[in-house]
Amino acid sequence: MQQQSTDMTDRLEFQPTVDAWACILENLCISKIQIAMVITGGGTGAISHCLRRSGASLNFVEAVVPYSRLATQEYLGMEPIEGYASHQTAKALAKAAHRRAVSLSDTPHQAFGIALTATLPTEAANSDTKLAQNCCIHVASQSTDIGRGWSLCFKGQASQRDVSESIAEQLFLIALQDALHQIGVTIELDPVLPLNAAGFTIKMTSSSDS
Repeated sequence: MQQQSTDMTDRLEFQPTVDAWACILENLCISKIQIAMVITGGGTGAISHCLRRSGASLNFVEAVVPYSRLATQEYLGMEPIEGYASHQTAKALAKAAHRRAVSLSDTPHQAFGIALTATLPTEAANSDTKLAQNCCIHVASQSTDIGRGWSLCFKGQASQRDVSESIAEQLFLIALQDALHQIGVTIELDPVLPLNAAGFTIKMTSSSDS
């Protein structure tokens, strides 16, 4: 899939898929997957989705929000080389989260680190709230053998922050589905489809190095 900037400066049309969240979390609950999450700011609603159900601690061993740049540096143990909201930084965060998941997991061979970093519409002082901003979301997942990433970019306004947050959460959901896929669990409700229906094309990367 190729990455594509989506010009939707008037209105971001996106509807989150509640059924897909419910289905994927239900399947996680009956698996032995254990996940450490790290989200640097935008998209933190994904943590609420994952943790607000009974028994969530069986699958989610940790949720970290290194919100400031210094906090992100401390989590990584270094300063990001390609910026704080980039594919490479998401990948490095996912690797760090995977190490945390392995150290905290009862099933280290089914441990995953999932990271999300993003630039979303922000209402800055003295700025034009109707001016379109360049937004990018990067999610990465790391297991023992496989690293994957998902990225998309779009134009958004400060007034569309809530919709942008939902888009970021949906991208995080794709990583959860992929974790299940890696252990052989197929989910019929594809979380990619609502993003495609809204005009977004996701760039996916994959590698076999841990």
